[in-house]
Amino acid sequence: MGREELKKDYETLEIPPDSSLRDVHNAYLRLKKLYSEDSIAMAPLGEEFSDKKRKKVLEQIEEAYAKILASRKGDSARPSPLFSDVPPPEKGSDLGNPEGPYSGPLLRKLRERQGVELGEISKELKLRVELLRALEEERFEALPEPIYLKVHLRNYAAFLRLDPILVTEDYLKRVKAWKERPGPPA
Repeated sequence: MGREELKKDYETLEIPPDSSLRDVHNAYLRLKKLYSEDSIAMAPLGEEFSDKKRKKVLEQIEEAYAKILASRKGDSARPSPLFSDVPPPEKGSDLGNPEGPYSGPLLRKLRERQGVELGEISKELKLRVELLRALEEERFEALPEPIYLKVHLRNYAAFLRLDPILVTEDYLKRVKAWKERPGPPA
């Protein structure tokens, strides 16, 4: 399927046909958030934009995203799990994670199960491998300020097809607990 055949899908995601896979994914996440049930942007429209219309738009976004990704699977030597035909999980959905809250070691374990190398994530997200390794090893002192860390965690989670919000919340709780721990005895 050529990019010209997918023109409508690119228009649905509000991006040009020459967009990178990362741009496609970011557009998808932005639109999903915009049209979500708890979207502040949609609240003023009230009854003008019914739940039925909102769900229809979300379906179109999902379909466009899946088609574009399916058409571009060959863009890299080995497709990343981020770019499969299956849409990412909905916010708050059961992610099948019986292993507890998301920690650095759990993120590493989930990444390794998917067969993804840190180098692949580094290249796609434009983050240093050292930073990703510090995330997984929970070397909190080596991580950036929480405002930046939050963005990195969300992108990392999305790359692994995990719920970015849940992963970020769990991980930042661990960082906060580490910062609040009592210091070494004097």
